[in-house]
Amino acid sequence: MGKSTIRVVTVPRAVTVILLIILSAAMSLLIASLSGRAYLGARLTMPEVVSLMHRYDEGVVSNDALLATAAPGIADLLFFVPWGALAFLAFDGGDEHRLRTYLVTLAVGVTFALGLMAWQSRLPTRVTGWDDAGWNALGCLFGAVAGHLRKRLRIRFD
Repeated sequence: MGKSTIRVVTVPRAVTVILLIILSAAMSLLIASLSGRAYLGARLTMPEVVSLMHRYDEGVVSNDALLATAAPGIADLLFFVPWGALAFLAFDGGDEHRLRTYLVTLAVGVTFALGLMAWQSRLPTRVTGWDDAGWNALGCLFGAVAGHLRKRLRIRFD
């Protein structure tokens, strides 16, 4: 028995763009459905986060409290990872244009995140705040890196 042939499935760019649009709509619907049920609570400032980390190092703050404090930022970051990956794949212009692809992905991602934040001002309650756009941008960057790696790496399990 010889090795089986590796099949390459090519997904047209139009399908990737359609998936990106569907994902964007789903993200908007999720925010709309959470409005009125979840709300933006008080967020810690950067000095308060540093103070919390010092208290954690001293053993005064528990793991649960640290996780509860970090959870909104982690959720914001993870919320945009799939969006960033699809956007990178949709905007990719090839090896010679990768920096441009990253910049376009981040610019459109930040614009989309800020648009979601602005749109929430019309909803009954805000689910996220303006500072969440930074975490969204980082998630978009991580997603873009994942999309880039997807194009560069081929992993095969035997």
